[in-house]
Amino acid sequence: MAQIVIINSVNNAAGKTTLTAHLAVMLAAEYKSAVLDNAGENSALAMFVAKRYNLNLGKNYHLIVPPYYSLQKEKFDELGDTCDVMLLDSPDEKYFKYADVLITPIRGREGALSVSSTDSLYAAFIWDAKKKRAAIGKSAFRWVVVPNDDYSNEEIEKIAACGKILGFQLAPRLHHRLEYASGLKNGVTVWDKDQPELKTLFDLPDLYARRELKKLASFIWPPK
Repeated sequence: MAQIVIINSVNNAAGKTTLTAHLAVMLAAEYKSAVLDNAGENSALAMFVAKRYNLNLGKNYHLIVPPYYSLQKEKFDELGDTCDVMLLDSPDEKYFKYADVLITPIRGREGALSVSSTDSLYAAFIWDAKKKRAAIGKSAFRWVVVPNDDYSNEEIEKIAACGKILGFQLAPRLHHRLEYASGLKNGVTVWDKDQPELKTLFDLPDLYARRELKKLASFIWPPK
């Protein structure tokens, strides 16, 4: 049965889809990963997968292409046996109870408030999902909050303190880097730098971004 990873946030611009795409490519190097959303085949995630496929055809690249599924067309319950890891990009809260890992990227004041207050609506959604998961006999999912912005140390400390109450782990922060967004737009992520035909496309900012994402991935999935 696949591990279910949900990437969701109260923010509309917190980097959910970008993070989903980069993590899927990273995981696909070792596992059979798939990406899903409920936005349809013209979504940014669907276009990202299509661009990778077309780059392989048109430029003879060897990019790993994780399969894309639309929750508007596919039955979620029937996909679990087709892959090792399923990454769901920003589904509505009814899917939370299926999560093994819930990743919440946050950006700006709105994002910080959603996880730094015990009476926030978002925290209530998480608590309700945990209760529903317990009701079907499954253990609580792991909740990871990812600061995807240049928060001050004081803001980070406040969020971390609230994590002890709400039950989330605060991951190493990501910085707002253009390399992440361009990877989603172009179909070539910072994880692809090891391919010989692509090495000339990367420079130091890409390497810094890759190192940052690798640190985040190791936090979410610690090496065994």
